[in-house]
Amino acid sequence: MKFEKLEKDLTNLLLRDIVIYINPEKNLKKGKLKLFSVKEFYFVLTLLNDKNELKEYEIPMPFKWELKHDHLVFDYTLESFAENNEFVLFKGKVLNFKKKSKLYNNMVVLSAV
Repeated sequence: MKFEKLEKDLTNLLLRDIVIYINPEKNLKKGKLKLFSVKEFYFVLTLLNDKNELKEYEIPMPFKWELKHDHLVFDYTLESFAENNEFVLFKGKVLNFKKKSKLYNNMVVLSAV
């Protein structure tokens, strides 16, 4: 993954109203993207919400991403993590979690409104 390219793609969403969602029916956050920074393996997105409050939202670095017209798709699926390695894919599917992240094996979309 080219980190600089991902940063450039995120820069296209700065100062725009965005919605962050998993599948169209499950919104995670929404607001104006004021700033983003990098903290270890996470992007820290600073959003200005409807109440005029700045809130930070940490989202892990994606395994893959794709920039489309007005949105950025972060891919956290096991298939993109395993990259055609059947053993890794199998091990990822049979892991037993006490608490699973809502991003696990999903696609997250940062969409400009």
